[in-house]
Amino acid sequence: MSKPIEWPVLLAVRGKPLPKTVDEMRVIHNQTAGSPQGIAAARALGDLSHMVYTPLASGAQPASTEVLFLDVWVHPKGIMDFFSNEDVVQQGTKLFTSRDATIWMPAEGSYSYALPAVRGKPDRYVGIVRGPIASPEASIDVFRAADIGGQQDARRRGLLSHQIFIKLAAPGDAQPLELLGVDVWNDLAGMNEHYGDAKHMSALGKAFTGAPQTSRWEQAPGQWSEW
Repeated sequence: MSKPIEWPVLLAVRGKPLPKTVDEMRVIHNQTAGSPQGIAAARALGDLSHMVYTPLASGAQPASTEVLFLDVWVHPKGIMDFFSNEDVVQQGTKLFTSRDATIWMPAEGSYSYALPAVRGKPDRYVGIVRGPIASPEASIDVFRAADIGGQQDARRRGLLSHQIFIKLAAPGDAQPLELLGVDVWNDLAGMNEHYGDAKHMSALGKAFTGAPQTSRWEQAPGQWSEW
């Protein structure tokens, strides 16, 4: 985990919208960061992909309480340069009342993979697990063993990609090490079935030193600027 970072990294920004509705946030987003000029500026610094999600509704919990941005960047320096721009900072103040922005590097040695999408299933859902770990190597081993054993069931249930990341700490950050798992699915029922499968999921708890946070997301409604 001490090797120089030479691969794309993941920027995850999760926060509560400042506008009254997610759709109002969408309009502001598309006029600022998602405008042609904003997209060009991000791409010039190495932003390869920008996707937008909102939580799946659960019981009395409405689906519009948060927004999740998942971006793939060539290198962390591009992220730092982008967010050091005062215009970008001001744009962020128009979107979120509060937010958690974290950078994640691919977990070396993990069983991460991406599979082709099948015809006729355009929907996308995201499952996330995030929690504290004591050792990246030990936690990756736990996930790899479970992932290798469960990959066929996961694919049958609609899994498109499975990626494991380790948090890239900022200088002076004394927070515990963290692991992030990100799954992309094309079948909501299949995703829920898989995460409810104790045979596959129970072993993953051994990877964490505390209770991990889990969440499920769907593509944000409306025409968001994505790339």
